[in-house]
Amino acid sequence: MVDPQIPESPRALPATEVLIGRIRWLVRLRWVAVAGSLLFIDLAGRFLPIRLEEPPLLIVLALLASYNLGAELLLARLRRDALARGNGDRGPEQVGRLAHLLLPKTPPGIEYYDRQAAQAAVLASVQIALDLCFLAGLLHFAGGVENPLWVFLVFHVIVASILLSTPATYGVATFGLVLMAVVALGESTGVLPHHSLEGYWLPGLYRDHALVGAQVFLLGVTLFTAAYLATSIAGRLRRREIDVVVLVHHLEKKAEHLEEAFQDVQAAERAKSHYMRKVAHELRVPLGTIKTALNVALRVAPGSMPQQTTDLIHRAERRAGELAEMTRELLSLSLAKRGEAVQEPVPVQLGEVAQAVMEEMDARAVDSGVALSKRIPETLPRISGSPEELADLLRNLVGNAIRYTPSGGSVELRMDVEGDEVMVEVEDTGIGIGEADLPRVFDEFYRSFQARQLVPGGSGLGLPIVKAVVERHGGRIVLESREGKGTCAKVWLPAH
Repeated sequence: MVDPQIPESPRALPATEVLIGRIRWLVRLRWVAVAGSLLFIDLAGRFLPIRLEEPPLLIVLALLASYNLGAELLLARLRRDALARGNGDRGPEQVGRLAHLLLPKTPPGIEYYDRQAAQAAVLASVQIALDLCFLAGLLHFAGGVENPLWVFLVFHVIVASILLSTPATYGVATFGLVLMAVVALGESTGVLPHHSLEGYWLPGLYRDHALVGAQVFLLGVTLFTAAYLATSIAGRLRRREIDVVVLVHHLEKKAEHLEEAFQDVQAAERAKSHYMRKVAHELRVPLGTIKTALNVALRVAPGSMPQQTTDLIHRAERRAGELAEMTRELLSLSLAKRGEAVQEPVPVQLGEVAQAVMEEMDARAVDSGVALSKRIPETLPRISGSPEELADLLRNLVGNAIRYTPSGGSVELRMDVEGDEVMVEVEDTGIGIGEADLPRVFDEFYRSFQARQLVPGGSGLGLPIVKAVVERHGGRIVLESREGKGTCAKVWLPAH
């Protein structure tokens, strides 16, 4: 259960609409009661062996209907005011002492009601009190203590437990009991005229003080028992209701914090990509110059330098090439993770891009002793996107497969259509990826233990680049691998 006393709990919660809705339900039930009473009076005069004083009963029902119409108009106005004010004008200072007495209690730190809720509670209290008075009047003209419908007072106690506080509910029970006692004892002593049902009780029993007292006592026990049970159940339900609202408030706050954190992460990611892009741009030209200078030195005077110097230059040239490749991959990754839509996407025939990439990779596969094959349909739907990025995607998938497949193995590129997507598969018979490493292969700069053992040099940026390009083109990627058995990368891209 959520602790409502923690500082992040809301100061005011939206209960006004619920309370007004419940009072509207009470108003509608009152219309049903008026209609039902009229029907009962009509049927009783025709089919039941009792006599009712119809004129005073009809007068009381007419007054009840008039008052109910006024209550409905007041409630409609109150609801309009509540909707107009919204949530911005709520606060504990708007709820007076009377409202605090009438409204159900809330945990410390939680103000569940606003001024409209307080007004609704006062309106509900007045309505319930008037209902009891009208009910007492109806029963007085329909047999008084003889009428078994005094039990309907329990209904008002239950309604009060739903709408009002526990003290107010017991107040309703007390008021109902007092009204019955006044009618019963007044008729018993002759202060009030008795309108007998003539057929329900024996004549004169309403003057039996012991019987009347017993009836009043039993009704009192019934009313206060109903008040206890109803307030206990309503109190538990109300606490759960408040817990739910507080929990929703907490979730909204958490969502706001998560949104802020997500924005911070995106900002950090954009800053990182910008930094990577800048560094890659700054390093690409100097590294190219260094590599070219070293190549020139090796070509100009291959025999004029000691072998040790030649070997050092070869090593430096190779390292410069590796750094140049890494800067190229960093630039590709930063461009693929810009966080914005592909600029000026064009229809791309992915099969043609794949053919060019495979021709580019043939020499590398021959040097590695790996058999490279492809299965590309002659016609494929076009992909909307960047030809350069899609070529980079295929280049990294095929290049990774060749790099981590020992001599004598094979790499195959397959393309097909699945629904409204183009599927790309690159499968190899290489070293595979361990189960523990598989969840991290898309992390930047991460390389599995097997990859580091087979190829010591490597940036660990190939698969992150692939994933970024796939996501920017609205696709998805799945990697299936078994250690020592090979790897299969599957990519689905939406067709244009």
